[in-house]
Amino acid sequence: MNISHTPASPTSRAADTLAHMGLIRLISEIDDNGPLQRRMLATTLHGLSRRQLTHATTTGRTLGLLRTGRQGGNAAYVLTDAGRDLAEVYDTAARWARTHHYPHPVSDFTTRVQATLTLLTLHPGATDEAGPDDEAARTLNSVRAALSQWAGDHGDALATNPVPASAQDGMDLAA
Repeated sequence: MNISHTPASPTSRAADTLAHMGLIRLISEIDDNGPLQRRMLATTLHGLSRRQLTHATTTGRTLGLLRTGRQGGNAAYVLTDAGRDLAEVYDTAARWARTHHYPHPVSDFTTRVQATLTLLTLHPGATDEAGPDDEAARTLNSVRAALSQWAGDHGDALATNPVPASAQDGMDLAA
């Protein structure tokens, strides 16, 4: 695939940063189940390396998605308004992917969100040649709009986050 080297749009930069598997799982877990005790992080988000967990929590705090609070007297991660709004973007992306069987007819939530955000990153104005059909391309605009709205409302911190999800994943593989 030939990808041009034009400057990334704010939506593409947001999609790239927010597509990290650990961040998706962390934000979604807290959105679905409430505050997550810090000492339960690795147990709750099993399957993620220590580096991925650290990246997710650091990115979440840096972007103003998470704050620390208390739950039952224990330190816990809690979503901010920006984090709750991002969880809605993730849900929108997952619904679109599930409806259009993207990237596969059977995929988990995180894979669906990552694939959809990656699609927005790689093809900011169009869809992948081997991917969604014309109707899917039109409806993908709902995901793009939700992400653009989030970036417009909460994306100020994105400029300060130098590690896009794709670069972090490469570091995890290299470690």
